[in-house]
Amino acid sequence: MNAHKNVHMRYPLSEGSPHYGARHSTRLSDRLALVQLLQDHLSTAQELHRHILSLEVRARHVTFVEVRRMFHRLGEATEQCVAFLADRIHDLGAAAASRPVHMEVQAVPGWNEQSFAASLQHVANRTHVLAQFAAQIRSLMDKAVIEGDYNSLHVMTDCTYQISQLVALIQIHLPGEPASVSTCAPSSEYASQK
Repeated sequence: MNAHKNVHMRYPLSEGSPHYGARHSTRLSDRLALVQLLQDHLSTAQELHRHILSLEVRARHVTFVEVRRMFHRLGEATEQCVAFLADRIHDLGAAAASRPVHMEVQAVPGWNEQSFAASLQHVANRTHVLAQFAAQIRSLMDKAVIEGDYNSLHVMTDCTYQISQLVALIQIHLPGEPASVSTCAPSSEYASQK
């Protein structure tokens, strides 16, 4: 969606530059931390994409067309988010782990070895990890504002938006109860009321 928004100045992280270079080592270290965080979430989004593709293939034989369309929309949205994150990592001057391409699910190793429920659980787990992105990046955003690094801030806000949109889409279409809620013991107040 926001692919037209690119960082205006692109400098390789290893070389440094007058704007992000050795004179401002805190900015460079913050940029490196940002790239590492984005690469971690890129790999999580790629894993999420593989599991959604697996679910999409399993749903091909479902007679209810809307279920098939839902998994297809989730797959496309995840693929777009993966491509967006890879582009932003590249804009920051680093190499993304791998350039995402549209994958056929038969090319995904082990796609048919897991049950449908296990794949749904993997999707929920990866979505939970992606949902934590905004909290993890907040300190880097604060530093970028203080130091006037608006290019990094622009990248961080766009990535936060894209990931939040994907998480919301998945949570709307595949609502699930967090694992910790179902395994918690009832509180003592609730137990005493019974």
